[in-house]
Amino acid sequence: MKFRLNDRIADQVAQWAREHMDVDPHCDGDEDDRYQICNLYLDSPELDLLRETGRVGRAKHRVRRYGNESSLWLETKRKKRMVVKKRRSTVDEAQFFACHDSAPQRASGGLSVFRGDWPVGAADDDWFFRRVRRRGLQPMVRIAYRRFARTAQVNGQTIRLTIDDCMTASPADGWTVPLASEFCPDVQFGNGKVLELKFNGILPLMFKDLLRTFTIPASGFSKYRHAMQALAANRGDGLVDSHAESLCYA
Repeated sequence: MKFRLNDRIADQVAQWAREHMDVDPHCDGDEDDRYQICNLYLDSPELDLLRETGRVGRAKHRVRRYGNESSLWLETKRKKRMVVKKRRSTVDEAQFFACHDSAPQRASGGLSVFRGDWPVGAADDDWFFRRVRRRGLQPMVRIAYRRFARTAQVNGQTIRLTIDDCMTASPADGWTVPLASEFCPDVQFGNGKVLELKFNGILPLMFKDLLRTFTIPASGFSKYRHAMQALAANRGDGLVDSHAESLCYA
C-alpha cells in the first residue's frame, strides 16, 4: 500500500515506526534509520512503460544499487489488483558491466538510449538478461532517493514500512548505476514523501493501528513517471503526452 505524505505527517509516522518496529538491516547502524538507493529504470524505445502499453508496460525492470555497495540488484516488479510481485537477484558489478555498449541512439522524445549486447550471466541472473533482450529494453533514467525503513515480525512473516524522500533523477548514461556519493542529479521531483506498507496477504493489525492513528488516503505514485515528466519539463520537450502525464497522478 502506497501513500503520499507531507513532511509533518511523515515525521510523525516515522516516529510511530521507531516506537513500534525494529531497525531495518539495510540501515547499517545509521542513526537516522535511512539509506540511499539509486535505480536505473529500463523502458522500450517507444516508452511502453511510461505509457503503460504493450507487454513492456505491464512490469518495471530496473537495476538497483544500495548506497556505495559494489553489488547490484536486478529486479522486475509487477502490480495487479493491489498485489505486487517482485523478482530480484544480485550480480557483481564487474560482471554487470561486462556488457558492451555501442554508440547512443535517439529514442522517441529525444531521449538518448544505448544499444548493447548483454552477456550470458550466471545461472541466477540469466532470467533478467533474457527479459532485457526479448523486450528490447533500454536504460532510460537514473532515480535516487533516501529511504527510511523499519521492520517487524508478525505471525512468522516480515513486514516493512518505508518512507522515501529527496527524490532526484538524471537521464541514463549507458548502463551506469552510480554510487550514492557520485550521483549528480539533473532534477528533483515528487513534492512531499512516499510511505509504503509492505506485507503478505491480509493487512497486519500493526498497520491497521497505524492507519487508525493517522488518517492517510491511499494514493498511487510512480517514481519513474514523475521523474520522466520532470526531465521532460527540464528539457522543454514534448516527451510526456497528456496520457502519460495523467498516469503520473493516477
